Order: sequence, then structure tokens, then C-alpha cells
Amino acid sequence: MTAAEKNRWLILLVVSSALFLIVIDMTVLHTALPSLARDLGTSASEKLWIINAYGLVVAGLLPGLGTLGDRVGHKRMFVIGLIVFGIASLIAAYSPTATVLIGARAVLAIGAAMMMPATLSIVRLTFEDDQERALAIGVWGAVASGGAAVGPLIGGVLLEYFWWGSVFLINVPVVILALAAAIVFIPRRAGTPAVGWDLLGSLQVLVGLVGIALAIEELAKEAPDLLEVLVAGVVGTLALVMFVRRQRRSATPMLDLALFKNRAFTLGVTVALVSASVSSALSWR
Repeated sequence: MTAAEKNRWLILLVVSSALFLIVIDMTVLHTALPSLARDLGTSASEKLWIINAYGLVVAGLLPGLGTLGDRVGHKRMFVIGLIVFGIASLIAAYSPTATVLIGARAVLAIGAAMMMPATLSIVRLTFEDDQERALAIGVWGAVASGGAAVGPLIGGVLLEYFWWGSVFLINVPVVILALAAAIVFIPRRAGTPAVGWDLLGSLQVLVGLVGIALAIEELAKEAPDLLEVLVAGVVGTLALVMFVRRQRRSATPMLDLALFKNRAFTLGVTVALVSASVSSALSWR
């Protein structure tokens, strides 16, 4: 039995702890938003971006960074992502202004997008027995779905005793422990250099999502700047159209658009999108 097989459940614990941090950061800030908005003097627009910068950047970079992990090795991406996530958490916790906090949330998202695909790949490669692998992936899925749900609860408990920065600062000790354990216990496996990495496609998704979100945010204001709405909407739409065209022409697309021909898949994505949009809208108002 190899060292990885002996330590497989510990490895699952390590990647699950990192995954838990990734998903709770989607929602943990909702509870802290009124407190930090008061301390930093944020505008309604800044509050929106403090909440949404994380999810938008993760969504934009996730497909491309997942492919990059296949290319350079999943452990390397996981470890680097942990480091980026930990540093960004420190910056976010002590942000003096809303602008710094928004930037820190974006960097947090970069670390999260590096780690998240790697966590599932590490689980899949670590567990060789089919039954154990199914159980491990089930645990991964439970953490991924449950973490976001308990995020506001964790945020509320922390705010009961500490300041709003504690919702970020709590990440740091977990990152340190996970980083040490990952270096020691997760085996390093060579990547596959032949796998392509579509940086341009990732940037197209990112620009598209940010552009559409900016247009919607501006349109929701009492006196919206219609020119800004138009420019942001057009840029975002064009970026997404270019992304779709690029994926259709690619021999190894980041996103298999044929999946959307499946009604169940499309319905699930639509419901998730609407749910996330409503949750974000309620959180910043």
C-alpha cells in the first residue's frame, strides 16, 4: 500500500477543509455586510461588488485554471491556491477601504479558482477503490453544497464576539494547517503538458460576467447612467458571445456546450443562477 493510500482519508480531510473555506466565502460576508458598510462607509454599489466580486472572478477563472491544473499538476495548483487564499484573507480582514476589500475579494477568488478543481481531482486520484471513491466524492459534494448554507451562520457567530474582519481572518489558521498537511501527505503527480490551457477563454468569461453584472448594477440605481449600462452590457455580451464561439471551434473546449441540450442540466443551471442572483440582491439592499 502506497503512502497516499494509507493517508487517503487524511488527504480527503485536507482538501475538504480547503473546499469548505472556498464555499463559505460565497456567503459568510452576507451577515457582516451591515457592520463593514458602516465602518468603511461603503456606497450601495461598493456593497454589491464586495459581495459579488468573489463569485464573478471564481466563475470566470474556474474552467481555465482547472485545465491549467491538469497541465502543471493538481498538488501544485492546490498549494499555490492555498497560499494566495491565505494572503488575500489577511488583506481582506484588515482592509482600510472598500476598494481594498473588493480587490482582496478578487484575489481570494483567484486562490479559490486555483484550488477548487484541484480538490476534486486529488480526491479522484487518491481513492482507487470504486466504492471508496464514490463515498469520498459524496463527502466532497456535501461539503461543496453545505458550506455555502452555513456561511451566514458562521458569520453571525463571529460577529457576536469579534469585528467584521474575523470572517476572513478565520481562514488563516485553517490555510496554514491545510498547507502543511498538503505538502507532507498529498503526493506530487506530474501534470500533462499536452493539455491545452485557454487563458483567453477564461478572460472572455470573466469580462463577460463582470460586464453584465456592472450593467445590471447600474441599471438598478435610481438615476442610472444609461451610457454606462449600454457600454458595460455590450462589452459583457460580446465577450460571452466570443467565448461561446471559441468553445464551439475548440477541439478541447473548457465548457462542453452540448450539455445545455440536456433539459435537466439547463434547468438546474437556471435555477442555481436565479437563486444566486436573488440571494445577492437581497444581501446588499
